[in-house]
Amino acid sequence: MALKNGDPAFEAGRDMRKQLFGPASVERLETTDDFHEPLENYVTSACFGETWTRPGLTVRERSLITMAICAALNRHTPLKRLVKCAVQNGATKEDIRETLLQTTMYIGVAGGVESWALAAEALKEIDAY
Repeated sequence: MALKNGDPAFEAGRDMRKQLFGPASVERLETTDDFHEPLENYVTSACFGETWTRPGLTVRERSLITMAICAALNRHTPLKRLVKCAVQNGATKEDIRETLLQTTMYIGVAGGVESWALAAEALKEIDAY
């Protein structure tokens, strides 16, 4: 495995992943196989190291925006993970509700209803409902 250890963007991404999703998200990097290595390098460096760490938006705001995008794209697992992430980063139940209401206007009622249900499950799982 040749993860980009030592690369500033990779290291910043590793730190951001840990902040957002906990130690398990970083520990899995250590067991990355050669097939997944390019993906993990890219996601860690570009997504988390170069984008999530930029100034201009707070981590809370980025969490809510990304949650809305996952709802729009019908990505169930990331949506639930990002609801939890948003709460961890200071978002309230009301913030999540308003973000999903705004999102529902653009993705349609069926997608909105499903996203709200997933968000409620995630909030209940972390006792934030």
